[in-house]
Amino acid sequence: MSTILIIGEPGTGKTRLIYKYLGEFNKVLWITTTKSADIVRKEIESTFKGINLWIVDTHTWQRRPTHTNKDLIVSNPLNLNEVSLAIGKALDNLKSNYFLAFDSISGLLLYHPPQKLIHFLRNIVVRVESENSCGIFTLVKNAHDIHTETSVSLIFSDIMELERQWVDGKVKRFLKIIRASEYIPVDMSEFKITENGIELPDVVDAYIRRKLKI
Repeated sequence: MSTILIIGEPGTGKTRLIYKYLGEFNKVLWITTTKSADIVRKEIESTFKGINLWIVDTHTWQRRPTHTNKDLIVSNPLNLNEVSLAIGKALDNLKSNYFLAFDSISGLLLYHPPQKLIHFLRNIVVRVESENSCGIFTLVKNAHDIHTETSVSLIFSDIMELERQWVDGKVKRFLKIIRASEYIPVDMSEFKITENGIELPDVVDAYIRRKLKI
């Protein structure tokens, strides 16, 4: 299976894109660096029923009564070893054929130098792919210098960028293929976000589904 990196500015649809495919999986690990675990769990479980959801939360820093035993709260995100142990515990329980969502890498780049975090991310990607599983990682565009963004991108063989553009006085959304591990007959496609979620062109949707084996 494969891991995909989605790059985009805030509000371009990165998390919505993850949600588009989340319901295809019974076992999910969601790593959140920007929301608390109880908020993520409420959002996901209200839409996707019966999912075996584990959450690693580096945002909250402190356990709350609303957290479950599948919510692993990292008390010190400055300690990547603690983050790694929490992820490892969740993956040990999920074992294989799971989906990992990492939303977002940018949250940990606030605390760690790129080289250290890249080594950490590489270990996650290798484990996910070796356990016949897949994942989508997100990175906030323009939140980091170009060297950091490029260095993080080197870990992934499939990279897509979401962006908004003003066209004829209207905001339009586009998905750009930055890197692909197999041929895809488009470089950039328009997509839409509706009340039902994100709508991708068929060729892009099919490509992502092949990468995630769904």
